[in-house]
Amino acid sequence: MEWLYELNKASFLEVVVRQFGNWDEAFQREMFFSKWTQPRHARIIETETGRTGVLISEQLEDCDWLHEIQIDPGYQGRGLGTTLLQNLLANALTRGVPLRLQVLHANQKAKRLYERMGFREIEKLENHYLMESRVTD
Repeated sequence: MEWLYELNKASFLEVVVRQFGNWDEAFQREMFFSKWTQPRHARIIETETGRTGVLISEQLEDCDWLHEIQIDPGYQGRGLGTTLLQNLLANALTRGVPLRLQVLHANQKAKRLYERMGFREIEKLENHYLMESRVTD
């Protein structure tokens, strides 16, 4: 579990500081571990060199929901996240539902990736953009 927290921290520290001004270690730890008190459908992503990320998604009645996609910063930019998203999009398309996710306002790099992959912003929330894929290809 500690590995997942360290991945979360490596993935989000810069974005959280950009958006909220600081990284409160105690608060972030509490928030992270509280999410894991309920069963989560997490997939650890492994490459030939070991664990490189985590993917948490869920199929709901009206959509597929991407809760988390985190790739170790050392492995970002190699197409791994894109491949994972393509698989999720294909599954949602097969089901005839959109894939939805939220991205922090300050995470413009991720938002641009999602837009390139066909997501559109459907709502601007207090801290996040709610984004959705198209239902047809």
